[in-house]
Parts: sequence; C-alpha cells; structure tokens
Amino acid sequence: MLNYSEVAISPLEVPEELSICIYISGCQNHCKDCHYPELRRYDYGDPLLPNLSNIVDVYLQQATCVCFMGEGQERDRHQLIEANKYIKKRGLKTCLYSGRDVTIEEWMKVFNYIKIGSFQKDKGPLYSKKTNQRLYKLAGDDDKAEDITYLFW
Repeated sequence: MLNYSEVAISPLEVPEELSICIYISGCQNHCKDCHYPELRRYDYGDPLLPNLSNIVDVYLQQATCVCFMGEGQERDRHQLIEANKYIKKRGLKTCLYSGRDVTIEEWMKVFNYIKIGSFQKDKGPLYSKKTNQRLYKLAGDDDKAEDITYLFW
C-alpha cells in the first residue's frame, strides 16, 4: 500500500507553481546524507488513496500542482498513477520527485514534471549549478521533456 507521512505547501519545489508536497514512504534510494531517512520505511505514515481527496480539498484553492516527494515501491506504482489521474481531474498539475539515477521511464510520463537523480552532497541540490539532479517539464503527447533545472539557479 502506498503511504504518505506528511503534507506541506511550497512555492520552491516546482518553478512557477505552488505545490502541495506529499511525502511518500517506502523510498528505494537510500541516499547517503538523506534528510528524511524515515521515508525508507514502507509502513511509515498513512495510506494515501483514502486520504487524497481530503488533502487536495484543503489546498485546492491555493495550489496549482501536487508534488509527490518520492515514488514509493515499484509494487505500488499503480496507486501513484491512480493518484495522479485523480489530481489531474481536479485541475491540478502533477510532479514526481523520483530521486533515482535513471532516465525518464515510460510510466513517469503521466506527470507534468519529473525530478530524477539521487542527492549527492558534493554536487548539491537542484539550486546548485553542480547538481546531478534534473527537473523536467513534459510537453505532453509528443514525449518531449524540457530540462528546466536552470530555473532554480
């Protein structure tokens, strides 16, 4: 089951968006110097899907995007995609902060924004010009992804 631990609203995670940030449990990455190691636990927090409409309702008039801070376990990917569909029906954009060192995978293309790349302390976070992390904006049906990391600099 896809769990989340907390919700916050932030203007910092996705440029030009006010995002509802939902912290997803079951992180696969185990990054060195992780700022939130509790998210590695699969059972940490509460089930997301039964609570999602309440989360969205609280911030719907303020937010323009929902940012999933983590993707959880592969076995729960269908729940993340289901949550994405629900949020888009409510008129919000979606973002996935994967944090894995991968290229954009086919299943990720349902999101409007995707952040990939593990946190590496010596390279810094997205606002560092040395970062290995990248935030992409997906253009839609044509499968084009624009690297918008520079907007953090």
